[in-house]
Amino acid sequence: MKILFALLLALIPPAAQAAPPMLQDLSIEELAGQLFMIAVDTSIAVDREADIRAGRLGGGLLRWDRFTGAEAAAFTAKMREWSADSPHKIPFWVSTDHEGGPTFTQRKYGVTPFPGNMALGAAGSEALVKDMARSTALELRALGIHVTFAPVIDVNSNPLNPIVGLRSFGEDPALVARLGNAALAGYREGGLLAVVKHFPGHGDTSEDSHLGLPVSTKTLAELDAVELVPFRAAFAAGAAAVMPAHMVFPALGTDPVTPVTLSSAATSGFLRGRMAFNGLIFSDSLDMGAIANVHGSSQAAIGALEAGVDVLLLGKADFPSAFAALVDAVKNGRVSRARLERSVARVLKAKRRFELFERKAPRPLSAELLEKHRRLARRAAEAAVTLVRNDGTIPLRLKDGDRLGLVMIHAPRYAEESALFAAEITKRHPLVDIVDVPAMYPSTTTIEAALAKVAGASAVILGTYQYGTPTAPNAALLIRRLVDSSSPIVAVSMMNPYDLSLSTGANAAVCAYGMTASSLEAAARLIFGEIPAHGRLPVTLPGVAARGAGLIKKPSGGRTQ
Repeated sequence: MKILFALLLALIPPAAQAAPPMLQDLSIEELAGQLFMIAVDTSIAVDREADIRAGRLGGGLLRWDRFTGAEAAAFTAKMREWSADSPHKIPFWVSTDHEGGPTFTQRKYGVTPFPGNMALGAAGSEALVKDMARSTALELRALGIHVTFAPVIDVNSNPLNPIVGLRSFGEDPALVARLGNAALAGYREGGLLAVVKHFPGHGDTSEDSHLGLPVSTKTLAELDAVELVPFRAAFAAGAAAVMPAHMVFPALGTDPVTPVTLSSAATSGFLRGRMAFNGLIFSDSLDMGAIANVHGSSQAAIGALEAGVDVLLLGKADFPSAFAALVDAVKNGRVSRARLERSVARVLKAKRRFELFERKAPRPLSAELLEKHRRLARRAAEAAVTLVRNDGTIPLRLKDGDRLGLVMIHAPRYAEESALFAAEITKRHPLVDIVDVPAMYPSTTTIEAALAKVAGASAVILGTYQYGTPTAPNAALLIRRLVDSSSPIVAVSMMNPYDLSLSTGANAAVCAYGMTASSLEAAARLIFGEIPAHGRLPVTLPGVAARGAGLIKKPSGGRTQ
């Protein structure tokens, strides 16, 4: 692939490879504009058309699930057209927050919903990770997208982490480093700029930086032994971009209330200096609670640039005031023009490296290639699904007249995926009593109705759900009462595997690592004995199982009779 890519580049006529402008030819407004990447949809872009045509806005982050694939392709084409009219014809670049897995997959694009990082950690295959990253890159580039904020290389060592969890490959720094580098290689081969995150590591926190400001009290030696391992590996492997965490790390030189994003000691001193990182530094969104609640986005934009950040991510409403504040800061001497030029030079280098100056319209992918990607997703999910416990209940052996209960606790967002899981179960045994239970605060009436519906079933598959917040008390009560019932229980952790601690008395326990179609299908196939269990836990489940656990031997005789 690398040889083919190099040959294709060699065939491009020199005139087609447009050169970036000289920095001294850009006005302060044009320099400042190249450093902003704002959340955009079609209406916001229309409001900013004049800025894009004038070269005062360098990039956009596609707003969450606002675009179908066709709409994204049309939108990015329009951005190429508008930026081609700018005085120096600097291309507008487009990013997306697309990590894969159930929580950070852009569902409307129509791209392949691959299993998430923790599933890939359970599979442990660098080849699978690289292939999936490359496939994702090809699909996103076909939509005109240039940057993805992935892979997550946080080491998730805290079971209570509300924001990383199954977005991480696991708790072993060496595993995270190995799979993180495989992802980087895949994204690179697919022509996408990958941004590793969240430096120096967001995996050991119990607070969500979208809402508040997490603080890590770890020593530098502790960070060096765990959190920094994947980042050192990524930088050594040539990672071109990184995103700091909106977290306080006194060990890196931050003061008690200043996150890495705004700390020159942590960003310029430690990341640029000690870690010798010379690529692009993207801020996380400056309208997140960790920043906006204290500093406000305009001052945060200036502070992040002063700290050493190159590209400033902002919410949809923050750009005009933040842009004006930054331009004013340069004109009044707070920020030097030379400081802007250093970051703009990195931005233009990246835009040239990823061929944006050539303004090629992306080619749509064939139906055959997309189907190949979906087969890859199924193969990865089957390599990941983990059998944590089994007393012989798996594979399920059900007779034609046996009733099977299926209780699924999940957030409304995953209604489609839960229906797909139910369809996979009923495909294998049609006599199923299906119960959906809301993950957030189910009522006592809902709990009693669920218990009544599956009472006396020959077996019950119990799909549990935990992400972001602890399992709601009534949902936890439902789990305990089902486990204590007379029916054999197969507990399926559909999201974070840590919630298996609530179903320790179940006859069998399976980890799917995320409510994606491929992962839930793999869980169904495992339960009915159609595939062997391959996965091993990439994290420790307190009171349940250690990292590396997993019953690998294939269950025998698993077919509905």
